[in-house]
Amino acid sequence: MFNKKGFTLIETLIYVAIVALVSTGLMKFSMSMTSVRNKTYVVQEVHSNMRDAMTLITKKIQEANAINVGSSTFDTDPGVLSLAMSDVGKNPTIISLDQDNGRLEITEGTSDSVYITTHEVKVSNLQFTDVSIGSVTKNIQFSLTINYNSGDNASKDFTFTQSENNLASIRN
Repeated sequence: MFNKKGFTLIETLIYVAIVALVSTGLMKFSMSMTSVRNKTYVVQEVHSNMRDAMTLITKKIQEANAINVGSSTFDTDPGVLSLAMSDVGKNPTIISLDQDNGRLEITEGTSDSVYITTHEVKVSNLQFTDVSIGSVTKNIQFSLTINYNSGDNASKDFTFTQSENNLASIRN
């Protein structure tokens, strides 16, 4: 009878093929999970910055007494919005970009500028439109486009853009 104390060549090849298939599957699954995690982070970062920017711009417009039309830039990118505030320390309040396709910032009175968006995103479109109805209702429409600032990493996992429009009225 035959001695059964070893593996045949065919058995060894089958075991190696099974291990290779399982290892390849695990690596692909791991890479897919990393890609999904990266994309989720990028989308969340853009959404969060958009939400914060839209909320703050709307709030500042609603708190204003008037629009400084001469100091504002309407219907172009990048736009600038200058608001007259009742609080002398916050007058004027200016919403703008630190540079074209840069970070959104707000300057209140003589205070230093404060960034509204993080360094991980860039604002590629900022436009304000004065849609006021005579002297009765003062309305500002604004649109904002935010991109994830992927820098040198241009893979599809690190790209995401969101655009939003909003309308706010001066309540004072």
